[in-house]
Amino acid sequence: MGLHTILLVHAIAAILLVGVTSENTNLKVVAVNNSTFIAEQSVVPTKRSFRPGTTQNHEERTIIGLDKVATPLKTRASKIAHAAKLKFWLATKQSPLDALAKLKLNNGLKDALANPKLKVLEEYLAMLNNKYPQNQVSLLGTLATHYDEDVLANALSRAKRYENTKDIATRLQTEQLEGWLNSQKSVNDVFTLLKFKEDGVKFMINQKPHILDEYVKLFNLKNPQQKSYAFKAIMNGFGEDKLAILAWKASQDRRRSLSNTATNIEYILFQRWIFKRYDPATVLIKVFKVDENRLRHAGALEKSVVAEYKPIYNRVMGLDQVVHVVNPRRS
Repeated sequence: MGLHTILLVHAIAAILLVGVTSENTNLKVVAVNNSTFIAEQSVVPTKRSFRPGTTQNHEERTIIGLDKVATPLKTRASKIAHAAKLKFWLATKQSPLDALAKLKLNNGLKDALANPKLKVLEEYLAMLNNKYPQNQVSLLGTLATHYDEDVLANALSRAKRYENTKDIATRLQTEQLEGWLNSQKSVNDVFTLLKFKEDGVKFMINQKPHILDEYVKLFNLKNPQQKSYAFKAIMNGFGEDKLAILAWKASQDRRRSLSNTATNIEYILFQRWIFKRYDPATVLIKVFKVDENRLRHAGALEKSVVAEYKPIYNRVMGLDQVVHVVNPRRS
């Protein structure tokens, strides 16, 4: 029996019940041969005063009664339909990605992570795992397969900021980081996996440095003898020379968030060079691999980086101070 049919039957029953109980009839009871039966029904109604709104009140009570009947029926029918749908998917061997598409969770991670249907997908994946224990699937793996792991990582890091997605994003990010660790990925491996190079200067304003830093903390906790650092991984990943040029380019950008981050990266590199006592010429030779006999032929970008480094180097080394030498008078 369909949902509408069930509701209709109960609705009619409720209406009839209200009609019977609200009808005030006057029945004459006659005794014949020591038995009682209804002889006739008076067509004259009993006297009663009319109260405004009585009919409306009856209608309201009827509607409320119907709502009380209909709501549980709708809930039950919805649960039955939901269970039947998942069983049908299982019987027809719908893949995790098929289910993702059917639930319309494949049109962007921001919306998907906030969508209650994500729980439905998890429920279906649990059914798949129960039926095919040798081929385990997960919500994290399904999302990573569709969206790519680096995109998912970035979205999870952002979603942790918002109350409605904080819990699910935190749980999935923990699973992701621990998954990388359990598969023995190095910090450099994660740098590559997150596709920093493909982002170019954009990595300075997305979540990937934060994600890498979170992984470094986890990695160092498990491997204290192999301590690593996020910035070192980024520098090694890009190459010190390329990172320096990238940072200089981004420092010229009008977007303050980008230029500020780029400037911070420049200063970290400059501190590194000062610690190694690299003067501007040495930076060209050691960092940018320019032939020391052809320093004048260094590229424009390399010269721009060194030009920005030079006054800082001179200030730290005290070379920007002008020394005045006074020659004594000859007698």
